[in-house]
Amino acid sequence: MASLNTLKTKFGFLISGLIAVVLVIFALNLDSNTFVNQPTEEEINGPTVLTIADEEVKHIEYARLRDLYSSLQILDYMGRVADMGHEQGARRAMTTLIYDKYAAPAFEAVGVYSTEAEAEAFATENYRNIRAQYAASGVPAEQIDMILQISWDSDKHFIGQQLGYEKFMNVLSAGHYLNKLQVAQALRADKLTFDGVYVEIPYTAVKDDEVTVTDEEIAAYYEANRKDNPKFDSRNIRFVSFERNASEADKKAIEEEVMALDKKVAEAAGDAESIKAKVRAAGGKVQSTYVAYDALQKEVADAFKAGKAYGPELKANTWTARYLLSDITSPETFDIEIAIYENIADAEKAVEELKANGGDFKKLQTAKDVSSQTIQFAQMPVSEAKNFMERKAGDIFSFNNNGVGAVVKINNVGAAKRYVLTANLDREVVPSDDTNRAVLAEVDAFVAKMGNTLDSFNAAAQESKKPSRAATVTRPNVLSGAPATVAGISNSSNIANWVLGAEAGQTKQFVVDGVTYVVFVASVDTEKYEARNDAAIRRQLIADKKYEMIASKVNSLEDAKAFEGAKAENFTGVKFADNLPNAHLVGAIAASKDVDQLGKVKGARSAYVFVVNKINGEVDPSTYAAERTPLTEKLVPQYQQAPYMSFFQQANIQDNRTETTF
Repeated sequence: MASLNTLKTKFGFLISGLIAVVLVIFALNLDSNTFVNQPTEEEINGPTVLTIADEEVKHIEYARLRDLYSSLQILDYMGRVADMGHEQGARRAMTTLIYDKYAAPAFEAVGVYSTEAEAEAFATENYRNIRAQYAASGVPAEQIDMILQISWDSDKHFIGQQLGYEKFMNVLSAGHYLNKLQVAQALRADKLTFDGVYVEIPYTAVKDDEVTVTDEEIAAYYEANRKDNPKFDSRNIRFVSFERNASEADKKAIEEEVMALDKKVAEAAGDAESIKAKVRAAGGKVQSTYVAYDALQKEVADAFKAGKAYGPELKANTWTARYLLSDITSPETFDIEIAIYENIADAEKAVEELKANGGDFKKLQTAKDVSSQTIQFAQMPVSEAKNFMERKAGDIFSFNNNGVGAVVKINNVGAAKRYVLTANLDREVVPSDDTNRAVLAEVDAFVAKMGNTLDSFNAAAQESKKPSRAATVTRPNVLSGAPATVAGISNSSNIANWVLGAEAGQTKQFVVDGVTYVVFVASVDTEKYEARNDAAIRRQLIADKKYEMIASKVNSLEDAKAFEGAKAENFTGVKFADNLPNAHLVGAIAASKDVDQLGKVKGARSAYVFVVNKINGEVDPSTYAAERTPLTEKLVPQYQQAPYMSFFQQANIQDNRTETTF
């Protein structure tokens, strides 16, 4: 892990600045006389947003983690940097809190620990593979180092968590022992197959009026089974949407602007710098890399072949134009050796040294950060590509690479391809300020009418000629990591989180993707179990009673075939893992110990009667001891799952986060 430690020193500023901000804000020990009115502890820490294993998590603790993770930056292979994001930061904060507050203490209680050294060892092996993949794609070594450093700063705590969970699972696995009965059952499921006949008898064979279900039976069934149907709290909402669409006048004005720009660009034909300036002034962009001609859209390529610009064309509500800046030919790939120096002067000296020793990097007296790579011309920034486009095998040269000196020897080049550099204009047709103000006035008028009841909200929607749409927002299982959403609204996690913290009768406005939503909380459901559905329970009890009536009359396959709608089917080679119309039927068949025995199975819509007439294969009890170890290893995942889920359920997590904390 020494290389990563070195990287921490070299590139740590990328993350440390973000961490420092958090620490400065939250860890300052201010003098007691700094403020006239000192904030209370509750004001400092904020409300309780989570409860994990009866331990309260205050807003300040959660927010520190959430904001830190949200600010961590991810660098992709093209060198583009992006924040991890608010929602991902929130999920990582939740994962960390669950582990630190409940999992880690529970693991330590049974002697399970995970150290940073173990996390580093794991990362070293994993990052070795990542490094190889990036290198094969032509990513420079310095850039790979930066990517892995950022990954380590982000992942080290999570790697520790994963190792902790893995060790705990290993403890569970080590303590598991298959007895003889379990070995016998596993071997039967693996080695035996069954042939025979089954008869399916639909419950419609018994008339509904032959079955009576009382209200008392429905109530008793619900009480006996409700714990099998847990639910999370939810809100029923209504919402209306106000879209900000460009008016015809807006569309016409934007079209005129685009056409005026196109005329100016046409007047600057042949002057690449002038074209760049005019496109940028209009909000367009100049490509950062060359694009292979064969990678262009056909219509763009056809326009360039004809010596013309592409567009402007209106497609999918966006005016698009492509202006050719340069048209070159360059090798597609370069197999190179490269050395990085602190400045260009040292790099230039190294070039002379290389030329003198025949281009042998191993003989460089000043060799530094030497690597071999294959790079793609189309992935190079334009500023770097100009150093390669006219090169050939055997060339040795230096160039300034973002403030450092790069020394390159080209060992081989790929086939020549045609590349272009373009200035691109993509002008979306958006509503004008006047149109936006008109929509806002419409929203204000609706809000003034809607009142604080569901009836008044719906009446205001009807008067405004806006559909009042319904949705149910359910708090997701915190362990799933999935954010709450509102069906019918994209990118709605912020809306959903406000809804889950709101009370009935509350309203709020949100703007998502240019659309204003007015949301009304109609009702709140905090029940822990699914509500009693009398109709569904009645259907289930009717099916249960019909099965009992059928089963009581069947003593043979012939009895079964006599029922109206009964259907007989032969089966061969059935194993425990097979899929027949009813899973219970498969299990019953595979559990058969003898042939020519009548079996009965209750299905969802039918009763099944079967007879096994042949059992294929053999299970030898003398092999139980030898089979126990491989069977145990094979079945470990199954035995781990139940205690793993039970483990987290016992954490008794209560998620009280709202919009203000998310």
